[in-house]
Amino acid sequence: MSFRYGAIGALIFALALGGCASAGNGPAPAGQATAQDFDEDDLPQWMQELPEGTEPRDNEHTDEAVLYLVQAMSADEEGRARFYQQALEAAEAGIEADPENPQSYYQAGEALLGLGEIERAGEMFDRAEELHPRYKIDTEFLREEAWLEAFNNAAELAQEGDRAAARPYFEQAHAIYQGRPEAMLNLAEFYQEDGNLEEAGRLYEQAIEVIEGPRTEGMDEEVLEQWNEYLEIALFNHAQILFQAERYVEAAEIYERILEDDPESLMAISNLAVSLVAAGEEERARALYDDLMNRPGLDARDMFSIGVGLYQAEDYEQSARAFGEVWEAVPNHRDAAFNHLQALFIAEQVDEFLDAAERVLEVDPNNLQVYQMLAQTLVQQDREPEAVEVIDRMENLSFFVRGLELHPVDGGVALVGQVMNNQQDAEGSTARLRVYFYDVDGNEVGTTETEAELGAYEEPVQFQADFATDQDIFGFRYEVL
Repeated sequence: MSFRYGAIGALIFALALGGCASAGNGPAPAGQATAQDFDEDDLPQWMQELPEGTEPRDNEHTDEAVLYLVQAMSADEEGRARFYQQALEAAEAGIEADPENPQSYYQAGEALLGLGEIERAGEMFDRAEELHPRYKIDTEFLREEAWLEAFNNAAELAQEGDRAAARPYFEQAHAIYQGRPEAMLNLAEFYQEDGNLEEAGRLYEQAIEVIEGPRTEGMDEEVLEQWNEYLEIALFNHAQILFQAERYVEAAEIYERILEDDPESLMAISNLAVSLVAAGEEERARALYDDLMNRPGLDARDMFSIGVGLYQAEDYEQSARAFGEVWEAVPNHRDAAFNHLQALFIAEQVDEFLDAAERVLEVDPNNLQVYQMLAQTLVQQDREPEAVEVIDRMENLSFFVRGLELHPVDGGVALVGQVMNNQQDAEGSTARLRVYFYDVDGNEVGTTETEAELGAYEEPVQFQADFATDQDIFGFRYEVL
């Protein structure tokens, strides 16, 4: 999303914040799954209401397929594969002889499951159920059993960190069974990473439909509670995708729906406000932010998100206030300090701006934009000698630091940015930085150092400062060595 910022610079995002924040419920479910438990003698209402459709018919091909399927159950591994293959051939012959007989499609699905061809098995079961819907009573158990094997294979690989190897198993699980949301949520995450927002959105919608559908009838309370957590993940992430697709009104509608069930969800309120701003409803968004600003118990991360939203809503005075509170709580939070200063500059709150500018340079000492804003403000206040001093300090810097972004990476965080040579004769020299990292309470977590070789005059060169930690990093500052 773009921000309005005039000629000075764009607002800085917090770690893992962009447009709407993603759901705060962690990643898609990838733990080991177990089968749903319900009594076959007391079928759920949706199963009882299934129509008959076309009655399955026996013939020489179905009889032959039954024989091979029974033999496969008691055979050794080599014999089992042979019998399943023979059963498949008999079922395919039955389909050719009587294309409207659901029994042959059902038998083909059983044989394909035995051969491990899960996707094709799902297609055969689909056709059998289309002709004879009551087959779903039988395929429900067969499909879920195959789903469990594929999903748990995927979960094991994902937990080991091999998500690429896990993906095909998630795809298999989804292909055979769409009666559970877990594989859908994991696949949606993959599609999101691929940039295929349309398919990711479709999967989140499908997961929501399953969770809210008839399969929850008689469900164990523990499983139902878990599904409700999945619903929150699906709703938040679907809204995020709609936002990314610039379908802001639809995204707002989902956040409003979440708030109907959880009126105190700060994330839903904040994301709703961001969506309303994007949809052109700034007044509604400001009202939400006014409410948020006055809520007790907000931490610095909450307040930073509010500051971003207020900036987007072009309420720069309130945005400056929010970022100022973050800066007060975490004095070394460079992003909060700079955003506070920029909001004050746009709001033309001159006294507050001048009080803050030099303090910002303590945590962001080589920021060209800060020097430019400060010099411009001093000139406007008829304080030219002071402005000249600021410009001299700026011109004497060896390089500028810009484009700083904090990213989560495996095993920690990475600060990515650029250094830009500010001296005609400094090409090839080394820029060295020490970066300090802080948690949401303002405690220093640790430091790291990085360096980059300066390019030609005014040429930006990228650098990256990696920091290994298992703690939650909220902010940073840097110093030039």
